[in-house]
Amino acid sequence: MPQPNQPPPRVLSRSQRKLLLFFLKCVIMAVVMSLFLFFLGFAAIVLLNFLFMSNTFTRRRCTRLLRPAPADPEPLPDFDAFLPGVAYRVADSPNSSDCAICLESFLEGESCREIPICRHLFHSNCVDRWIGRKPNCPVCRTRVDLDPPGGDRWKNVWAVNLEEGASY
Repeated sequence: MPQPNQPPPRVLSRSQRKLLLFFLKCVIMAVVMSLFLFFLGFAAIVLLNFLFMSNTFTRRRCTRLLRPAPADPEPLPDFDAFLPGVAYRVADSPNSSDCAICLESFLEGESCREIPICRHLFHSNCVDRWIGRKPNCPVCRTRVDLDPPGGDRWKNVWAVNLEEGASY
């Protein structure tokens, strides 16, 4: 029995139901698309962070492109007294065919330097730049002695600070 104070239930027409369903589908699609784009943006940020924090952009070829060239490179000292130059011969060094610094093959008669202690062979230009930065062998990390023969070798081993005045 219908109650006298209540209006009869409202029934939507067929076209109104279709329109309401269309708007409901649009709202659901907008929510799904916004979630998709949010997670896509988050994944892009994580990927870019990973690429920049990893060694992808710090490899040898990329660093030369990204790093500005030095305005005035420092001149390298003359290493002839410490590491004499030799001409590469296949017969003299059959175990060494590539420079461990630049990874290029040695050519017959090419100017090279051999580290006296460990006997590793490198291109002259490559090892000069290397030793100018780090005084050790690039392969085995053996210390390269840059003191002239008969020099004060003890200064490399002990850090001595002699000051005038009272000692404590």
